[in-house]
Amino acid sequence: MERILSKEEIAELLSAVQEGEIPLRDEDPEPSSTKRTVSSLNLVALQGPRHCKIENFDLVLDTLARNLGISLTNRMQRSIGVRRGIMEVYEFDTFLQQLAGRDALGVIRLDPLRWRGVIIFKERLSFYLLEHLLGGAPDTQLILPGRPLTIIETNILRNAVADACQDLNKTFASLEKLESALIKIESSPRLINIVPGDASVLAARFVVTSENLEDEIILVLPMTMLEPLKEKMRARSAVFSEATDRPWQGQLEQEIYQMEVDLSARLATLNLTVRDILNFEVGDILDLGCAPSSPLQVRAAGQPKFQAMGGTHQGKKAVRISGRIQRNSF
Repeated sequence: MERILSKEEIAELLSAVQEGEIPLRDEDPEPSSTKRTVSSLNLVALQGPRHCKIENFDLVLDTLARNLGISLTNRMQRSIGVRRGIMEVYEFDTFLQQLAGRDALGVIRLDPLRWRGVIIFKERLSFYLLEHLLGGAPDTQLILPGRPLTIIETNILRNAVADACQDLNKTFASLEKLESALIKIESSPRLINIVPGDASVLAARFVVTSENLEDEIILVLPMTMLEPLKEKMRARSAVFSEATDRPWQGQLEQEIYQMEVDLSARLATLNLTVRDILNFEVGDILDLGCAPSSPLQVRAAGQPKFQAMGGTHQGKKAVRISGRIQRNSF
């Protein structure tokens, strides 16, 4: 219980308030010398790129990376390595703003899926392919012109980008019979319009390496396109096939038949208080609420499995199974 102030203490408190020694609660605080800025937060739009995690999709992209490396090596007749990079999710407009405008942007059809996609050969990779497809020396140091690709240059790159579409078809064959094909190649991001600007897209990056080269291929797919494929990609998590599992299944069944299980026969159950149990004495009779000839319940590992009748066999107590208890009957 709180202590009550005396008259003298109340008088001292009022005097201190009047002299300003104790500030009043309603007085305005001293203005702060630092100003706070308020920034808006959009709870719907993506706040910058975020990493993407789709179950088993990294395995699909690893396969695509190998296929891209084989296609580029065959076309260039020199060793070109491709490995999977990071996967990020962007708003489509935000992603386009990152492009310099000097890349080869291949718009692709993704039949039978609804949306289109984009395969991007970055600037350095594009001019590297042009240099060597036009007969440049393999040890030539690449010099970037710092300008967008011309129509003639995009036509030369067309077959290389079309090869990437075929690699995409082979990679997705186990998930979906994809019939992707190149529609056009653009160098200006403003001419690419595959989804609304605020729609989410997945940007999967592939690092391309060769002599005097390290650059990227970027596969851009709408997130809505991947929704129908998620269940199929999740199913790829099964490590063993059914044929591989069958011997193990047979061996497991044989081992189960040799397991020991506790078996018990129950006539009835009682609910008693602790007080009643403590008051038991020798000679007390407990009414089980059933006749001595009532069927018993045979339990295996504590689970009711059979009905049986009690009796004796060769001078020992025994039960005779009279029926099976159905699963939904208990």
